[in-house]
Amino acid sequence: MIMLVNWLESLHVDVTITNKCSRKRNLRSTCRICLDVCKYEAVTINQQSIEINSECCTSCGDCMISCPLSAIEGIPASREFDKGSLIYHDGYTPFVKELLIYKKRGINSIKLNGNPINQKWETVIIEANTKLKFLGQSPIKMIQKVEEETLSRREFFSSFQKEGKQLAKSMAPAIWKIEADEWNVNNYYSDYQFYRVMIDENKCTLCRACSSFCSQEVFSLTDSFLQIENDKCVNCTDCTDICPEHAIQIKSVFKKKGNIHAAFHIKECGDCGQSFHTFQPRMEKCHICNDRNPEWLSPYQ
Repeated sequence: MIMLVNWLESLHVDVTITNKCSRKRNLRSTCRICLDVCKYEAVTINQQSIEINSECCTSCGDCMISCPLSAIEGIPASREFDKGSLIYHDGYTPFVKELLIYKKRGINSIKLNGNPINQKWETVIIEANTKLKFLGQSPIKMIQKVEEETLSRREFFSSFQKEGKQLAKSMAPAIWKIEADEWNVNNYYSDYQFYRVMIDENKCTLCRACSSFCSQEVFSLTDSFLQIENDKCVNCTDCTDICPEHAIQIKSVFKKKGNIHAAFHIKECGDCGQSFHTFQPRMEKCHICNDRNPEWLSPYQ
């Protein structure tokens, strides 16, 4: 058994940042959630790159779980589970969205080790259970860990022979590794939204930069309106970072999902004659012509 445990503990999968990361796709990205949650200063961000220092990283899992785009893959080594329970450990504090996801994946309780739970855990559990109640789910309970019965030598080796191979297979790195979108809570509660995307129609020029950079496909433009699917938003801030007019805001909300349909007008520019979209009914020029310095020589005359 000791040899098996030593082998399992020796398994290691490096924490990697995939190309889904906002920092790798958008030079204007301001996302730094992984940097903020890392207690070991293993994440470094500069204008051109984002890296994880493997010598500092402990694979605790905080960056993987908190990343809004599930762009970080690895093994959250600090999380331990036992028969439908997350085992309590005061060395880390789970995230609310993490507990919501665990609930959908069959985790129904927090297993304590005899010590009182700390305040941070208690606060997160209360908030998660409040949300679970709204979602029509049963609460996550706290239970005490019960000492397992000791097996005889013959019983142990009999059990090991039957289950050892399957245990090793299930704990291999390929199984442990975080799958794409596993930490996206929207995928587990598709009838609800956790954020609300708001457009300032007085600033928006309908340039479509937001829809081009949004990997979650929150924005779509039809013939007559801009549709915003709030239930898809994960608050990665790609849209707010790329918007040249600073016309987008994202707010945390928690409610039944509701899409936004912002109607716009299709007009012909009085200067260049090109068709353009606008939220302003009295707008007579396209945004390029409207913003052009009047002292410049017009290319259309």
